Amino acid sequence: MKTKSGKVLYVIVVALFLVFTIGPFVWAFLISVTPEFEMFKNTMKMLPSKVNWENYITLFTTSSRQSKILFQGMSNSLKAVGITLLIGLPVAMMSAYALARLEFRGKKLIKNAVLITMVIPVFATVIPLYRIFVSYHLLDKIFWLSLVYASSFLPMSVWLMLNYFSTIPVEIEEAARVDGCGRIRTFFEILLPVAYPVVISSALIMFLSAWNQFQIPLILASSFQTKPVSIVTSEFMVKDSIQYGITAAAGLLAIVPPAATALILRKYLVSGMTRGTGK
Repeated sequence: MKTKSGKVLYVIVVALFLVFTIGPFVWAFLISVTPEFEMFKNTMKMLPSKVNWENYITLFTTSSRQSKILFQGMSNSLKAVGITLLIGLPVAMMSAYALARLEFRGKKLIKNAVLITMVIPVFATVIPLYRIFVSYHLLDKIFWLSLVYASSFLPMSVWLMLNYFSTIPVEIEEAARVDGCGRIRTFFEILLPVAYPVVISSALIMFLSAWNQFQIPLILASSFQTKPVSIVTSEFMVKDSIQYGITAAAGLLAIVPPAATALILRKYLVSGMTRGTGK
């Protein structure tokens, strides 16, 4: 009896999980293929009477305004993500290694400070950042926007790598140094190959976080050349009307790059996590 009730509870929990996770995407897709005039009908029907692909055709028509806005936003987001990873990942790896392996004055204070900065809300720093950007003429520049992203994601990445590096036996590095490897060579040739699962995890977190940023670029990026896709998808709403269908279609297309990246890296994460550090 308990087994049967447990199975029923499991099915209910899974069903609720799917409704709250997949449901919004299904709803957005239905809106994107529903004709505009049909959305405002007084009806209980969820499915459109006729599937309309016009919104997707418009977005993939290079001469249309919506297509230019969407793909320029995607290009801006990819540039920002690339710069964020190039800056943030090496800094996070070296910082985590130093905190995990080296002994120096103030180490405990720095570790606690890194942990505390993880709970500082974005809105607490946006206004000071805006003042700094205005003072030094840094607004609407992808590089400086990416630098803000990297600094925002560093605490989480450093803490993840720090905890992982701490679990790797010190004897591995000591054996490498006995064989003549310096600390830098040991880090790149011995430690990183063992710790690649957490490096990939941190890279994925940075990628997804930078791609989904909204508050920071909303304040620091106002031009067409720097706005990320998270901002431009909301600009299909004009002054007199809201284009629900094309906004939903653009939103679905905007999640394709991060979703594909997560699926590609997932197998590396799974295979990497199953290998022991002793190997």
